[in-house]
Amino acid sequence: MKNALIVIDIQNDYFPGGAFPLEGAEAACEAAVEAIARARENGWLVVGVQHIATADAPFFRPDTEGAAFHPHIAAALENAPVVVKAQADSFFETNLESLLSEHGITEIYLIGMMTQHCVTHTALSPQNPGMKVHIIAAGCAAPTHALSDLALSGLGARCTIE
Repeated sequence: MKNALIVIDIQNDYFPGGAFPLEGAEAACEAAVEAIARARENGWLVVGVQHIATADAPFFRPDTEGAAFHPHIAAALENAPVVVKAQADSFFETNLESLLSEHGITEIYLIGMMTQHCVTHTALSPQNPGMKVHIIAAGCAAPTHALSDLALSGLGARCTIE
């Protein structure tokens, strides 16, 4: 069994002062930094996922501070591989599947933003090559806590929620 931690879209636009702040973003970021440290201690592959939208999008516009990883996440990721995506599903039209395959990964742990959107689409991706999926709930955030909890509840039917 080889594990990977996938850190999804913990970017500046989701924090106070950003274009689309989420409820609980700071707490999720702290939990994500801790999860990254634990993953590294256990020898897991850590992968950052960064959503870059179009120039006319409401957030995550190319070459903006809002699209950059939150500074604590950027520091924690260090030199981890980064997958850049343009859709909610981190596997869709990216190299994530091949990266995980190349490292022999059999189980993935997801943390990130937004729980009901990018985390959910990644967890349920048809491109996931049969790996067991875990969601680290404390490291997730959405526009509201209730929406995040609802998404996690639904994901519990197909994923392990931790």
